[in-house]
Amino acid sequence: MKVVARKEPRRTRSRTPVPPRRFTRAEERRIRAHIRARGMTFKVFLPESLANWLRKKIRAGVFRDPAEAAFVAFQDLIELDRHPQVRRQLLHAMLKSRIDDPRPGIPADKVFKRLRDTERRYARTKPPKPQPLPRSRARQNPRAQRREGKR
Repeated sequence: MKVVARKEPRRTRSRTPVPPRRFTRAEERRIRAHIRARGMTFKVFLPESLANWLRKKIRAGVFRDPAEAAFVAFQDLIELDRHPQVRRQLLHAMLKSRIDDPRPGIPADKVFKRLRDTERRYARTKPPKPQPLPRSRARQNPRAQRREGKR
């Protein structure tokens, strides 16, 4: 097996040197397989409003892709679990902002009518094609960069 090593250390965006590679490509694949076997992969559905929010964040470079956003969200949930008083304060702040919202409330019958109308429209029409994920300008996928010859 041939060990891949570089003479000069690679540099990251922050200009800090990255040590040369210590593993063969096959060894790196086995390491990734070990990590995946111990982790979890799953699909998640986001309603339109959350999906639009996430697309904007990806477009702005906040997240590289939906997987990174989910990873960060789970890290935040872990921190909230560690600090239940912060979770309660956050909940109170969310409720207070809804109560203090100056916009007039919408009667329940009107909300349910809108939902029924939307369901009827969806039942009668062909669904649109899913929107593609935007490419982040700030943080491109390294694999895509290598394929395009940018690295």
